[in-house]
Amino acid sequence: MDRRSFRTERGDTGSAVHVPSKPPAKPHPLSKRTIVMMSQTVGVPYLPFLQRLRASFAKLTLAGLLATGAAAPTWADQPAPVNEQVLRLVTANMPRSLDPINIDAQRIINNGFAEPLVHQSLDGARLIPALARSWTLVEPTLWRIELQPNARFWSGAAVDAEAVRAALERHQRANPRARALLQGASFRAAGPTTLEIRTAAPDPAFLFKTVTVGIHNAAAAEAMGDRFHREADLTGYFRPTRFIPGELIVGEPFEGHWGPRPRLNRIEARFVVDPQTRFLAMQAGEAEMDGNVQIEQRRAYLRLNRFNFPPVNSTTWNVWLNFRHPLLADAGIREALSLGVNRDEIVGGVLRPIAVHATGHFPAGLPYAIATRQLSDPARARQLLDELGWRPGPDGVRVRNDQRLEFRVLTYGWWHSAAVALEAQWRRIGVGITLRVVEPTASNQIMLDGDFEIATYCSCGSATGDLHGQLRAFYQTGVTQNWGRYSNPQVDALIDNLQGEFDEARRFDLARQIQTLVQRDHALIYVANSDLIGIAHAPRVRGADPDRPRDITPGMFIVAR
Repeated sequence: MDRRSFRTERGDTGSAVHVPSKPPAKPHPLSKRTIVMMSQTVGVPYLPFLQRLRASFAKLTLAGLLATGAAAPTWADQPAPVNEQVLRLVTANMPRSLDPINIDAQRIINNGFAEPLVHQSLDGARLIPALARSWTLVEPTLWRIELQPNARFWSGAAVDAEAVRAALERHQRANPRARALLQGASFRAAGPTTLEIRTAAPDPAFLFKTVTVGIHNAAAAEAMGDRFHREADLTGYFRPTRFIPGELIVGEPFEGHWGPRPRLNRIEARFVVDPQTRFLAMQAGEAEMDGNVQIEQRRAYLRLNRFNFPPVNSTTWNVWLNFRHPLLADAGIREALSLGVNRDEIVGGVLRPIAVHATGHFPAGLPYAIATRQLSDPARARQLLDELGWRPGPDGVRVRNDQRLEFRVLTYGWWHSAAVALEAQWRRIGVGITLRVVEPTASNQIMLDGDFEIATYCSCGSATGDLHGQLRAFYQTGVTQNWGRYSNPQVDALIDNLQGEFDEARRFDLARQIQTLVQRDHALIYVANSDLIGIAHAPRVRGADPDRPRDITPGMFIVAR
């Protein structure tokens, strides 16, 4: 892994925290390693945070870290005092911008800084009010939205229908991801707090498309220009008091918010790319939430038996193939790559015990999922490549007409272990692989630019109330989030039919037909179903919303000791 790709240019100076003046005679054996790892992955300015970690580790023993039967502190059910209502999040997903149209405005909805019109329930079946308090489909192509009457931007400006219209239109113009979701829709302020949305075609699931679209003061964005990236005017129940793009964001309750005041008095979200360091920060009491629990750390958390894991929805981990690459445009090579993936080895080894075999785009067991798996058969993969004229070279990598059969695989953070496994498996069938390891947030722009050959990118199938929107984003010709530029006219036609279908049984059948075709084409390589990226809460955290387990929500609080 190239640690240089994880360095940052600025860091937090840290809040004042007591560090013992006399270090113990025998420091904790992991503390020095942690300091080195963090200085290499997030930069020297984080030393105050690292010093706090080191001081905390010095009070522990390795046996104390790993023992499962050790006595744990007990917590009361009542909230802690106001000055203790602080939640510190360590995460690999940090916003580089607060402007919701920016591709790197990560977790601004999850952390309570921005709000969409509606949220989606964990099972994907329901819409939950946010800035929209109610909604009605008055005609097959007309939605009427009633907004929260007392909503305000942080500046104090009213979040009325005209402001929401302007925000949605700005997303249409300038947000590459939202442009496809909102394509063809028009917006009209029908009253002070009444917004009408006209879709180009009937779409009974249209509002599900808006759950990641943060409402913002578009007039302020136009007036402020680039300053809006740091000083955005949003509506969330938390408002930033400090923001270092890509590294740190601190927020306190927005007193003008339309909803209940958060029970937390402050949140601090910090970029920590290394998963072991996030785990150790939780262990040392320097964080209350790990936003990206990876498989190795999940096992360590479970051994300790004192952290809480809010249930999150399973996703289908898939590998993206770039059809713009001339070799990957060859259906035979794509099939050979899929056959060369030993899914038993990954499900039963790398991702054990939180994964099962994948079927199609959607996780197995959902009513619109398919049951057919992509096959794993390395012997057949080698035979297929032989038939295509690729012969093993001196180093084992296949060659045809002096061209080597080799690819670069884009990967990062939580996918790295699985990418290493794929590298070894594909080498066994004669395909050369070079891993290109990047910072998680850097991967977004790389995918948007199409600057990849194969990618273990976290754009994964999951439960949804908007089958059309999700399948269109992945597989319809010309859509931005169809990262690999897959194209099949038959699939396009089925996706178009799915948009306007109101009958549930028929929608599910169309979704299964689409998945069968894209699986046959090896549009993506489906590897496993898992909740690979989990969430961990410290024992003192209470009040997580079961429908929004990845989010910091107003009902969350810290309990007293």
